[in-house]
Amino acid sequence: MWIDKADLQLAKMDVECLDTISFGVFLARFHKGSRLMLEQARVNDEVWLPQHFTAKIDVRLALVKGFNVDLDQTFRDYKKFRASSKIAEWGEVRERR
Repeated sequence: MWIDKADLQLAKMDVECLDTISFGVFLARFHKGSRLMLEQARVNDEVWLPQHFTAKIDVRLALVKGFNVDLDQTFRDYKKFRASSKIAEWGEVRERR
């Protein structure tokens, strides 16, 4: 894990199964070599958002169904928007119908 010193936020995480990992007795079993990687970046000098996500997962669920998943997702072009809202009373809502 890489933590940004200035913001104390997660900048990058890289996780790899070096051996088979089981959760519960028969719930899930992640096989050796499964890997997750997440990179985040500060956007608009305000908030940390995902920039890149990669996963290579080999898992068996409940000893019944196996999944072998490869994902590679890039996030970009985040846009800042504003929205306004108003708390309306029940009578105001009924009048609009």
